[in-house]
Amino acid sequence: MFSPEAVEEVEEFLRSQAAWRASYKPEPVEMTPLRAELAERIRCAFAGVTCYREVRVLLGGEAEDDYMSPQAQALLAPLEERDDWQRIPDDLLVFCSCALSYAGPHAYRFLLPRFMIGDLQRLVEIYPGSGPSNDPEIYTRHQMLYLTEEQRICLEDFLNVQCVEDDDTSRDTFLPWEHDEYRTHYADRMDYTEYGELLLQRFREKMNL
Repeated sequence: MFSPEAVEEVEEFLRSQAAWRASYKPEPVEMTPLRAELAERIRCAFAGVTCYREVRVLLGGEAEDDYMSPQAQALLAPLEERDDWQRIPDDLLVFCSCALSYAGPHAYRFLLPRFMIGDLQRLVEIYPGSGPSNDPEIYTRHQMLYLTEEQRICLEDFLNVQCVEDDDTSRDTFLPWEHDEYRTHYADRMDYTEYGELLLQRFREKMNL
């Protein structure tokens, strides 16, 4: 049995969502060839991913960011898209732009491709990974627990594409398995800046840039 306060929370959340989405005016931005190629690889790598092991997905993540009660989040659970992340529309993605930060590992794997493509389309911004200080690394490692090798490569290249298109010479954000590689193979002979340069060099060679 849900409390009247939780029901009221959800009703207000849904009213705000509907009003915001009704006023949403997209500004389409054509993706560069590099971004478009990566978006297609993301679609293939995450095809068929669903999310039925966690209560909180997109709506629940945004509700958590709004400090909504656990009861209210539970009420939102039946409204979540769980079968096909590509069915999440642009306006709802933008409205729930903070949700990815609160996703557990199964929801993260489901939402990540939609957020990556949304970022490549310049609809939202996401910041996966962690810097050399690795303060959020434990949480990030937990979120990315169920990514396959192919999905990990897409995430790596997502970070690489941004750096290449910004004309950066090094990456300053790293994924958990990149931290592992650095510590195991490179920490005794280069710093993180040099390692970031190495990652971009690998990507440029792979993509013939």
